[in-house]
Amino acid sequence: MKEKHIFVLSILVLVITAFFSAGYHHIDEHIQILEFAGLKLNMTVADNLPWEYNYQMRATIQPSIVVLLFHFFNIFGINNPFTITIFLRLLSAAIAFLGMYMIYKSYNKSILDPVLQKWFLLLSFFIWFMIYNNVRFSSENWSGSIFLIAFALLNNKKFPNKFYYLYVGFLLGLSFLFRYQGGFLILGLILWYLLIKKNWGNTAFLILGIMVMIVLGIFIDRWYYGKWTLSLWNYFEQNIILDKVSDFGIKPWWFYFKDVFIRAIPPFSIVLILSFILVFIFKRKDILTWTIFPFLLIHFIIGHKEIRFLFPVIGFIPIVIITSIEIIQKKWNKLFLTNIFVRIFAKLFWVINIALLTIIVFKPANAQISLFNKIYTEYKRPAILYYLTDNPYRNIYYYKRTNLELIKINSIDNIDLVNNRKQLLITTDKAVVKDIKRHKKLIYSTFPDWILRFNFNNWVERTSRYYVYELF
Repeated sequence: MKEKHIFVLSILVLVITAFFSAGYHHIDEHIQILEFAGLKLNMTVADNLPWEYNYQMRATIQPSIVVLLFHFFNIFGINNPFTITIFLRLLSAAIAFLGMYMIYKSYNKSILDPVLQKWFLLLSFFIWFMIYNNVRFSSENWSGSIFLIAFALLNNKKFPNKFYYLYVGFLLGLSFLFRYQGGFLILGLILWYLLIKKNWGNTAFLILGIMVMIVLGIFIDRWYYGKWTLSLWNYFEQNIILDKVSDFGIKPWWFYFKDVFIRAIPPFSIVLILSFILVFIFKRKDILTWTIFPFLLIHFIIGHKEIRFLFPVIGFIPIVIITSIEIIQKKWNKLFLTNIFVRIFAKLFWVINIALLTIIVFKPANAQISLFNKIYTEYKRPAILYYLTDNPYRNIYYYKRTNLELIKINSIDNIDLVNNRKQLLITTDKAVVKDIKRHKKLIYSTFPDWILRFNFNNWVERTSRYYVYELF
């Protein structure tokens, strides 16, 4: 398959994934971005926002993008939040693909082995967890993708003029605004230019571009919060000085080794981990090491750890793997790629990778979004949703129509007949509706009943599921 066909196929896979991967990988994708935007769009109120809002510690560039898109789509009469989030995932995929493409182009000619060239091409565009992450409208994805673009531009051997570095600085600053932790990637990159390449003049332009974007971020926050604030300092004060980040759990330093080992599927995850170690040891002066190592080191040191915190460096995985193989060929085994076990291992990886890719392309990122979509789509007129325990929307009011009233009840006997509005009951226990002395119709179930019969390893008891009934 030709290179251009790989590009087209990768775009197609990303587009399909963007359509089907509804929901979020982590709830912060919604409550820290879409809910923040919802406040400006009159979808929610400040009391429903997470605690970070009161401390004004979140950069608001992503919520601002959502607000602008809503206003743009409203010109065409489109205000469906599900339609707009699909577009947000498509936009995320487009920026991510540009990063994938540019980092591939910046390195592909430096790879001399034809087999490694082929592997690099495929790895750059078809690793299953990269595709999954690349459609997320998350701070991790956007920060990582934009940083990847900037890195690829700096990896270009031909620089038009000093203003080229200024423009790249703008991109680095933009990456920083999307996720402040990306500053450690930027710091490593700048230190490499200063200490290894000793390019002080051009680095000054890089820093200038970054500072310009930080100032722009302050103006965006001023618009959103309604007053001047330094969200960067507020973030640092609350999470680092006051150590509130530790309230969300502390993990040991080796947590990421264990989590990557499990999530990236052993034994392939072992190759992934060893690849980074080999590059860090034997490419100590390489721009890759100086860029990635400080970022990983800081995250290993910080007590609160989540695997998504490492997502900004996902785009570097293909070149890190290829570079580690080149190290092995140079130092220990020139015929490494011809080894029968290596070739079998590679074929097995692609079989499993394609299987996992097929699943994630069509699988929602979060099943609960289909519940919100069902209610939003079918109940456009005023309606009441009764719930017995937890509010199903909790802090996710972005997907709720303003004319949908949420009422908590202690018992199904507390449901009063209302003639002028549709009445819905949501529950996680199908058995509770047996006592309802009214007609009812099941309109939504997280899983069909036949799937629940296959309760292997008691997965049903460990899985949140909802039933929604219309009462009449």
